[in-house]
Amino acid sequence: MTPEHVPPRSASEDLGRDWFLGYALAWFAYWLLVMMPPQFMTPHLIGIIEPEQKVGVLSFLLILNAAVAVVCVPLAGMACDRTRSRFGRRRIWAVGGLLVAGVPFALVGSQDDWRVVAALMVPVSMGTSAFLVALSAVIADRVPPRRRGTASAAMGVPQVVAVVVGMVIVTMLVTSLGASWAVIAFLAAVAAAPFLLGGRGRPGPAMQPGARVKAGEKVPFPRPRKHPDYYWALASRVLINAGNGIGTAYLLYFLDDVLHRKDPDTSLLILTLVYLVFCAVSGFLGGRLSDRLGRRRELVALAGALQAAAALLLAVVPSWPTAILSAMLLGVGLGAFLSVDQALVTDVLPDQRTRARDLGIINAAQNVPLYAAIGWAVLALLDDYQALYAAAALIMVLGSVSVMRIRSVR
Repeated sequence: MTPEHVPPRSASEDLGRDWFLGYALAWFAYWLLVMMPPQFMTPHLIGIIEPEQKVGVLSFLLILNAAVAVVCVPLAGMACDRTRSRFGRRRIWAVGGLLVAGVPFALVGSQDDWRVVAALMVPVSMGTSAFLVALSAVIADRVPPRRRGTASAAMGVPQVVAVVVGMVIVTMLVTSLGASWAVIAFLAAVAAAPFLLGGRGRPGPAMQPGARVKAGEKVPFPRPRKHPDYYWALASRVLINAGNGIGTAYLLYFLDDVLHRKDPDTSLLILTLVYLVFCAVSGFLGGRLSDRLGRRRELVALAGALQAAAALLLAVVPSWPTAILSAMLLGVGLGAFLSVDQALVTDVLPDQRTRARDLGIINAAQNVPLYAAIGWAVLALLDDYQALYAAAALIMVLGSVSVMRIRSVR
């Protein structure tokens, strides 16, 4: 075969183990910034500076951060699709987002007024929104469908690792509030640097000719009647994430106020480590299994059902042994969800020209403060954590039902 007849090299052929490792480290950085505050750092900070109103203030901060993300994620996605830069349209948004988020993040822990905390968290949410948009679009840009389960695992499993590493740092190694926030921000920057600043972060030639949005061109938003699977995937992600958020955001207060653990911080760390160990194993296997079987829909539905079962156990039998069992179930379900759902969502995108925008819409909807609003309402009106976890279970069951309505993906 003469050189001129050699087929062009696929953009996905260079996606070896090193590329996936660099991509996973970039996601590790993202998850540090978005998971550690609601999981432990913000509840702990607010419990110290505003102990009498901790539930109300925490709920407000969660809603505020989510509202900023809802607005910023789709806007950043549209801008990212239209960006022209010699540094790459995805990379420039990822680097910029990391800088915008990281600097104020490092300052949060040194504040003693929750209003200042709220003001600092706004640019943090704006920056992580841009970071999210850029990293999410990389899967659609560069990874072929047969390897998207693996790429989805490279996105999801680092969430587990980030929470484990972050919890160990802020509870054992760096117990000063001010220093802990700064250390997490620094670690995120270091972890993301190889992928964002090195060759692995280069977007490459994956986009096919004509796949970019032309200057002045208006691409219609996905329509529910024409693209129902896209919206069922959106609904499923929103509901399952909302149920999970309800279960984890108020867990520290549940351990303190309901189970009356002598050291709720340590108890939370134990539960977190348990569910994350199971999550890591399930996440690694789930991505590979979805690529091998090609059955993403059923795996996401099962993942939501397992998380619902974990919440229901806490609602029916609130005890420390039950909490351990729930952590195991939550880990298996969450790991499978994280490693498969992104691949499923990527598979149902309606237009390759607007990948970042359409992924941004789903990610923005995911950040709708549904879990914080429900959590606040249940605790404010009923003051009942068992009712809270029952609500979480119901929401995640609805998410599992929604994903089964998808027809174009098995």
